[in-house]
Amino acid sequence: MKLLEFTYTKADGSKSNRALVELSQPNSFIEGIDITSMDEAEFAEFSLEMSDLMKSKQEAMQALLAKFDLKHNYRRFIPAQMSEITTNYI
Repeated sequence: MKLLEFTYTKADGSKSNRALVELSQPNSFIEGIDITSMDEAEFAEFSLEMSDLMKSKQEAMQALLAKFDLKHNYRRFIPAQMSEITTNYI
C-alpha cells in the first residue's frame, strides 16, 4: 500500500497538509483486458464472472470504509498543486 503525505495548495491559495492512501496515479492511458479473441459464449461467461468479482470488490471496499467512517473521504488532487511529497510503502 502506498501512503503519500503532502502539502496541497488549492486554487484560492489556501494550503492543507494531507495524508492519502493512493488508489490510482495520473496517466494518459486507457487500461483494460483485451477480449478480442473470445467468442460470444465465452465472453458472456467471462462478463458474468467479472461483474460478480467487481461487485464483490466494491462491496468489500465500502464495508471497510464504513467500518472506519471513511465513506465520504475519497479525494482527487491535482499533482501540480502538491508539494513536499513524502512516499511510504506500508
